Amino acid sequence: MRDSTTRRDFLRGTATATAAATATAVGASAAATPAAAQSETDLDAWFDGVENYDGVEDMTGEDEVTIEVGAQGNGGGFAFGPAAVRIDPGTTVVWEWTGVGGSHNVATKDGAFESEMTDEEGHTFEYTADEEGVFRYVCVPHESMGMKGALVVGDTEVGAAASGGWSGTEISPGLAAVGGSVLLGILSPIAFAAFLFGRGSEEPATDAHRPELPTE
Repeated sequence: MRDSTTRRDFLRGTATATAAATATAVGASAAATPAAAQSETDLDAWFDGVENYDGVEDMTGEDEVTIEVGAQGNGGGFAFGPAAVRIDPGTTVVWEWTGVGGSHNVATKDGAFESEMTDEEGHTFEYTADEEGVFRYVCVPHESMGMKGALVVGDTEVGAAASGGWSGTEISPGLAAVGGSVLLGILSPIAFAAFLFGRGSEEPATDAHRPELPTE
């Protein structure tokens, strides 16, 4: 009875360790990848802390739209107005300087376009967006103050809500493989130890336990 109880306690402890190891490996894999908030099309994350952002303004159907450079926001003339607009492919966007907030420029994060730096009131810069997608741009010297903008061209979905509300973490195939390897490395010694323990607990039959053979 004592051996049976000991073996049962050992196996129960092994199961607990296995569950803990599984949770640790899966949790490590999940935590290693940033949330979907880092997506190129998640404008809620891009405009986090931007004072004058209030969603994407629909300006589709227009051949030309105008965005103010140096609009009021973020503690002064440090905003684009509107901050985010949706336009059709082929629409010409005109940025017009207000002359407020010092020298500004307009520059995309991916290098698609970049204006000169100026504080001249009435100065304009144009760009025609021919392809669908999201163009995130900034005023380089005032980006840290929240002077950010975005062009949403065509039917591109943006924001966490548009992507199904996913705000958790993504597990890439590579990280999943790493997590599986870690888990296998943890469980293999446990399984081997359980096997040896079970073998060691099986006592060979002695003469005292063997059935008596009939005698002639």
